[in-house]
Amino acid sequence: MRIVTRPTPEWSRRAEEAEIDSAPGSTLVEKPGMSEGSWCMLVLFTFLAGAALVVLLFRGELFTSGDDEASSSKRPSATSSASSSRTFTTSTTVSGPSSSLLVLGRMRQTAAELEARVGTADVTAIVIEERRMEIRGDSARPPGETVHLQMLPYELFPALVHEARTTLGVRDPKSWRIDVTPDAGPGAGPRVRVTVTGKEGTARLDADATARILDRRPVGETAEGR
Repeated sequence: MRIVTRPTPEWSRRAEEAEIDSAPGSTLVEKPGMSEGSWCMLVLFTFLAGAALVVLLFRGELFTSGDDEASSSKRPSATSSASSSRTFTTSTTVSGPSSSLLVLGRMRQTAAELEARVGTADVTAIVIEERRMEIRGDSARPPGETVHLQMLPYELFPALVHEARTTLGVRDPKSWRIDVTPDAGPGAGPRVRVTVTGKEGTARLDADATARILDRRPVGETAEGR
């Protein structure tokens, strides 16, 4: 096979005399009409537009009813929790070297731990011993009848214990205890009572919220029930 670049005179004559008819009408390209797939897309779009219109028309009623149900379901629980009261008692015992609560800063740290445990700083009673602290509370009590854990002068309590152990006639005190309770008088603040016990008996002193000594009861003067 070879490529002819110069046709023979016969082929040149045929090319000049040849007539080329136009393409038949069936082969002409026509503008396509709307196919079956286009009709499906149009129907789907119409359906979606109708659904969106229904949602827009009724969205106020749908969302309002949902919010009303949610709020109504929450109201009873809030009412019941507000009307109920909670009492609690919890304590902790410190251990390890230098575990006495008379160590500077140990009382306040322990009180903060107990506050975190119960979730409130308002309590009705605090008991502090050599290695143990206990708090009691009642959520039904008004603030004027409670003691705030973080408002007490813990740093001054060791001096009160020392005063009670050395000046109230107990020569060899075996134990000591601090009781903090709300004072019955209006605006009087909490009352701090330090009690020491030894061979000679029991003695105590009372102080106010600033650790100022208000009363002393040496051995022999502490009456039962006072």
